[in-house]
Amino acid sequence: MREMFKNNKVSPFLLKLMLGVYPPFFFSRVGIKEVSPDFMCIKVRVKRSLLNNNLSGTMFGGTLFSAADPFFALMYWQIFAHRYDQKVKVWLKSAEIKYKRPAMGDIFLEFNLTEEEVLQAKTDLDTKGKHNQTHEVLLKNENGEICAIVHSVTYVGLP
Repeated sequence: MREMFKNNKVSPFLLKLMLGVYPPFFFSRVGIKEVSPDFMCIKVRVKRSLLNNNLSGTMFGGTLFSAADPFFALMYWQIFAHRYDQKVKVWLKSAEIKYKRPAMGDIFLEFNLTEEEVLQAKTDLDTKGKHNQTHEVLLKNENGEICAIVHSVTYVGLP
C-alpha cells in the first residue's frame, strides 16, 4: 500500500475506487460519480437507504454533512501532487451546514475549484507556507432543490 502513495499521486480512477470502498462512505451510501482528470471537479451522490434514514424517514443529517467533508482537501492534495509535484498537508479546518429542506431522496453534490483558487493557494504556500480557503457546496435533491448548504474552510500547508 505504501508503494501506491510513494510519489504522493493517485489517478482519478484510483481515488474514486478508494473512496468507494472507504467504510464510512460505503455504509452511508456516499458514492463518487466522477473525478475530473485534473482533480478540479468531483461529483458525489448520496443514495437514500435504510442505512442513512433517520426516525423521520428522511436522510440523516450526519450523512449529508459527512458527504461534504473530505473532497476539497483531496482535490488540493492531488492538484499539488500532479501539477506542481509538491507534497502538501491538507485537511478540513472547519465546516458549517445549513439545512434548508428534508432530504427525501438521493442527494447530489458537486465540488469545483477555480484556477484562481489554485493559483492563490500556490502563491500563499510559496510566500506564507500555508493557505486557508472557504468553499461552498450545495446539496441538491433529484429535482435540483437545495436541501443543505455547506461552507467549509480547507487548510493547505507545507509538510
